[in-house]
Amino acid sequence: MILLGSLQALNGQMQQAVDDIRNKYDLMGLSVVTVCDGKISGVFHAGLRDYERNLPVNDSTKFRIASISKLVMTTAMMKLYDKKLFKLDDDVSKYLGFTLRNPNHPDRPITIRMLLSHTSSINDGSRYEEFLMANYNNVSNPLDFSQLLVPGGLYYTEDMWRKEPPGEYFIYCNANFGLAGTLIEKISGQNFDEFMSENLFIPLGITGSYTAEGVTDINNLAVIYRNEKGKWAPQTDDFKGTLSSPRDFSGYKTGTNAAIFSPQGGLRISAVELARIMILHMNEGVWNGKRIISKKSIKLMHTPQWTWNGGNGDPEVGPERSWGLSVSILTDAHSVSLLEGNSTIMGHGGDAYGLLSKFYFDSDTKSGLILITNGMFNNPAKSSSSVFYDFEEAIFSAARQNSLLGCPKK
Repeated sequence: MILLGSLQALNGQMQQAVDDIRNKYDLMGLSVVTVCDGKISGVFHAGLRDYERNLPVNDSTKFRIASISKLVMTTAMMKLYDKKLFKLDDDVSKYLGFTLRNPNHPDRPITIRMLLSHTSSINDGSRYEEFLMANYNNVSNPLDFSQLLVPGGLYYTEDMWRKEPPGEYFIYCNANFGLAGTLIEKISGQNFDEFMSENLFIPLGITGSYTAEGVTDINNLAVIYRNEKGKWAPQTDDFKGTLSSPRDFSGYKTGTNAAIFSPQGGLRISAVELARIMILHMNEGVWNGKRIISKKSIKLMHTPQWTWNGGNGDPEVGPERSWGLSVSILTDAHSVSLLEGNSTIMGHGGDAYGLLSKFYFDSDTKSGLILITNGMFNNPAKSSSSVFYDFEEAIFSAARQNSLLGCPKK
């Protein structure tokens, strides 16, 4: 009873800290989940998921988590690797139905490993967003990626490709993951949303979806906000509890262009459900005693595929040190706010439409933290001591002070 009382006191202190951080940094809504020893050690919420309707953030609130979606997608994709249906160094042209080459390096194949580690030399060029929007509004008959990436394509621009050779230079690129999602469809024969549900979400008891149309509890979906002219302004997912004009995917031909499902950033999921993905990674592919992904595949995701050498990548991303397969790997010097001592943490962040999210853990201690906010009234400030924002560091620090992180190493 004394222990229970102590835990309740610590959780109460953490909830107060989350409330205070939400108020201090003027966040719309906030979800924080901590994991210790491979188990959820705390769940905390503050603020609103829907400002206009005055609806609070709670355990059921789903957020469009932005780029953490990439890590989740790759986790499921590795099931195809486990079945030996592809190799990481396969030329993607083998599956796509057209030859994909960097025009500056036409003899160098683009591989699956390169897509998943942001080293393909593909760039989010000047017409990439236009290409996405054209297909977003035409999901039954989208254009394939040759129209974006092959010279002469309807949306092709030279800046879709870097000058550096494939496999050598890191540039963070969303287009890589629309392509990877399309490969999932080509290899599995399933639509992307069906594949994700069958291979990852159902086994983990997750009700999330990469499209708003797939969210059954649309009333629980968080609206994403930004400050526009001194007022909170909805940016996306402002459905007011009803998806009145769902897109019709029925005419879509599997393998055409899985970017219509937004594998690069469209996953709607609650923070509590997202923690199950984290625990799956901590447990090397096992969930609730059942093997979901092979240990080898999880280890590959966590193994550096690219490492910063001072000039071999985007200097904005370089200080994060290295990337695995859709996994950002941070050394202790750059992650001091999450765990104390000699540790390397890994995971992913998200930033889109005003939403900010973090998903980072230490696999040695099976300790980690997820935070998601659906809007920040003022621009976030970078920390001087790590790669995180100052409000994120405040959350990490509060979790550590309240014994929700930093489990002893085994």
